[in-house]
Amino acid sequence: MRTVLFKLPVLLLAIILSTGARAQDMSMEGTINPVSADDATVVGGVLRTQVLRDTLVRNPETGQMEKLSVVTDFVDVNVEDLGDDPEEALSRAKAVHRAKVRRVSASDEMTYGDYYTSVAFYLYTFNYPSIDKHGNRIILSSLMAFPYFTQSNWDNGYRFNNVIIGCHCTITSNMECPSDYPNGGFFKSNVNMMQYYASWGKGAFRKEQDDPAYYNILIMPDYEGYGVTKTRPHPYLYQELTARQVIDGVRYGLALFKAGKFAKKDKYSQEWAKQYPYCMRYGKFIPIGASQGGSVAMAVHRYIEQNGLESEMPLAGSVCCDGPYDPVATLKYYMKEDKDAGHNAEELTMPVAIALILKGMLDTNPLMIGHKREEYFSEDFLSTNILQIIEDKQNPSKEMTTEDINDHLVKLYKKGKGEDKEYYRKLLTKDGRANMKEVLTDTAYNYFLKLAKDSISAEAPEGRGLMKDLHRALESNNLTKRWQPQKPICLYHSTKDTVVPYVNFESAKAAFSGITTLYLDDTDKKDHIKACTNFMFAALSTSPDIKFIRTLFGWGEEKDRYTANK
Repeated sequence: MRTVLFKLPVLLLAIILSTGARAQDMSMEGTINPVSADDATVVGGVLRTQVLRDTLVRNPETGQMEKLSVVTDFVDVNVEDLGDDPEEALSRAKAVHRAKVRRVSASDEMTYGDYYTSVAFYLYTFNYPSIDKHGNRIILSSLMAFPYFTQSNWDNGYRFNNVIIGCHCTITSNMECPSDYPNGGFFKSNVNMMQYYASWGKGAFRKEQDDPAYYNILIMPDYEGYGVTKTRPHPYLYQELTARQVIDGVRYGLALFKAGKFAKKDKYSQEWAKQYPYCMRYGKFIPIGASQGGSVAMAVHRYIEQNGLESEMPLAGSVCCDGPYDPVATLKYYMKEDKDAGHNAEELTMPVAIALILKGMLDTNPLMIGHKREEYFSEDFLSTNILQIIEDKQNPSKEMTTEDINDHLVKLYKKGKGEDKEYYRKLLTKDGRANMKEVLTDTAYNYFLKLAKDSISAEAPEGRGLMKDLHRALESNNLTKRWQPQKPICLYHSTKDTVVPYVNFESAKAAFSGITTLYLDDTDKKDHIKACTNFMFAALSTSPDIKFIRTLFGWGEEKDRYTANK
């Protein structure tokens, strides 16, 4: 039976809860209906080119110093200022930038000065309609990027290769969201790395025109709770809803693209876009992401296959890095010791993670209606204001990144509360970690302890109750069950990840055996943030995300793709 999530009547909610149905695994109407570009709005955009600098770096494999082209900045031209000749507008912008930058002395043996790439790509933001947890219409925001081609490029065989569905990582501040990026948004965001999928490559040299990892259309929606919806709660790990919202963003983004609503003053790009799908070389869709984005990419893959969207969005496969595919297994891991990864039992390496997980369930899951944060979090943990900080993402003067939140906890450890300088010493460590026993109420802690000892089954329990409702809410967002993908899933994970532990990788590997390409990174101690960074960035080699995309197409030399499970 297909359950449709639009306005959720009390009777339907009662049926869901009484029958034990998975409250967050519902098919949603609307995604198979045609979309119109007239219902979405282009907010603004820029034509971007890279500023490069040649720097000497030591190759860790050879020990030799090698020259490396590093992107140090970007030159942007607002699309409204392009005029009839985008290339001339870019040349003027480069001249202005060059005049402002202090050129590095040629005698500096490490750095050789700035120069500019001869290629460019567009970055646009747009708003589009979707639905919220109740099925009500809401307006969400998104980033879109695609390469800028001249007539000469087109005549020489360049084309848009694929559609990359960019799924951003966990963020806690609005300045990190994709739609804010072209306007000087957070540079360290993984949006900065994903934009290269729409470019001619990372660095000074153009990639081959048929390289499936480049020359792509990138659509990267803000999750609900960010961008134009920054005043709303973010439904963290509500996999089905987020997948639906992301797919709506892709469909409306492509509708705008095909209607020529982007690059209006660029007659070539506009005309080529209107030829979609004939302007595409491969025309495949690839959801890709790391951390929360890894699980959203998998959820998008599942949603496309389960809702009859494959003809509209033909998948090549998905690429997922260190994602929380199995929330219950993740929380069980926190209670256990993992000597290989350097994880102590009941230790939270990144306390904001459990705050986001439980807050997401409380804010959005129908099973959690009527429950309060005080029933799960201890008074001491709530007094750190970590949940309020998450909610302050809408306020530029108060918003914090996950790194800022960790620094906040470190400061609390040092200064305590009021006159008691050691108030948080049982809850926190000096580097901002937290103790599960002190984070949770006794009821919640004892339940998770039993889960970790397998005294309670990890499967969704029958019946209702404080912890049963939370357990069922978490399990309803397990992406590794009740689904068998038809197209490949590329999985990358660090064995040293203590925030999103590799038990998530193991769950997905066991569930999807035979249709996965695997890469388990156990080369050194790379915890979550470092692992996700390395997934998209490799200074002297091909990064894993690029290798995975090439693997999906069997493209390139063997060293630049994964040819077998590892």
